[in-house]
Amino acid sequence: MSDDELEEYAKEQIGASAYPDDKHVCSFFKCEQCGATVPLALDISYSQACDNARPALDFAGTVRSTCSKCGSVETIFSIIRGQHPEEEQEHPVCSCGSDTFLVCMCERYEGAQGLQGFFDEGVIVGKCSACGNLRTFLFTD
Repeated sequence: MSDDELEEYAKEQIGASAYPDDKHVCSFFKCEQCGATVPLALDISYSQACDNARPALDFAGTVRSTCSKCGSVETIFSIIRGQHPEEEQEHPVCSCGSDTFLVCMCERYEGAQGLQGFFDEGVIVGKCSACGNLRTFLFTD
């Protein structure tokens, strides 16, 4: 599934235009049980190793999804740093009241001007399944 608006938003969030030689890879999360890209409800657990900004600028923790189609729960993203516990929980809800989003991750890999192929940073964003509002959930570094 492709949603050009969400991909463009993700690239804007990590400043892709400032890095024209780098490779920006956008991937939509899908339900592994259904095998389809469908809206997902998210539960985000933040580790003590994560910064306090929200959305997190240097995320550490776990993102779990619940499929809007079949209800299966999966871990879709996780960064563990040491033995730091995950203490803070967030269940993102759009201003319209919906809690399901089409979810995309965009990652930047350095090009010829840097350490070619080296992961630089990424972002996880979503588009509300009800109203289409765009939202940034977290950044990775």
